[in-house]
Amino acid sequence: MISALTQALTPLFLPLLKLELKAPHLPEGVTLVRHLKPAPAWLGLRYAGVLFGLSMQLLALGGATFGLLVTGKPEGALAAGLGALVMLGVVCFSLVTTRIDFELRHYLVGDRSLRVSAGAVVRREVTLSYANVQNIEVLQGPLERLFGIKSVTVSTAGGGGAAAAASTHQVVLAGITDADAVRELILGMVKQQRDTGLGEAQHAQQHGGGGFDPTLLAEVRDAALAVKLAVQSRAP
Repeated sequence: MISALTQALTPLFLPLLKLELKAPHLPEGVTLVRHLKPAPAWLGLRYAGVLFGLSMQLLALGGATFGLLVTGKPEGALAAGLGALVMLGVVCFSLVTTRIDFELRHYLVGDRSLRVSAGAVVRREVTLSYANVQNIEVLQGPLERLFGIKSVTVSTAGGGGAAAAASTHQVVLAGITDADAVRELILGMVKQQRDTGLGEAQHAQQHGGGGFDPTLLAEVRDAALAVKLAVQSRAP
């Protein structure tokens, strides 16, 4: 019933949110390994959270409206009724944006980076390079355990200090059923990326790349000195 209601109301809210139901893409040069989305159970859990959070206020306003009508206070009943209608609109809007967030939530696992796209009112797209990943963990609260879903949290950091803390990023792959397998997949990509980077660094070091050759630098310095002496000897 809730899904049917949100599907019927979604076309009314999409123009207001200025959103298009399109899947994101990985950066150029990155190959898609796996495309994930939250399980339907995650959407049901989000619906339950919205209804639990707002239904009590809606019931209170409805009860106040009925009580004021019974006691012969039409002006107060009208105000309470208008408040109940506003709250009903808030409930509908929250349910619809929850549905839109579900439709627009994508987790793209690439061979070199991870991209997470989420949000309806506020859109957020974050791309994390595996070279910067510091921590990957699987989380499951009591309600998630009840619904048979888990979340994978991927964090990056850039060294120590306040500047590194400010540059720290974290993305959550929420509401997936095979979180442990996804964690192992991302860990494998991180290891592969780091092994590839180490191999390139060793190759560059073996072939003189990544720094100045001291012998070549000395030859350039001697040649410059010789030119300088030759110019000074010809000066009047």
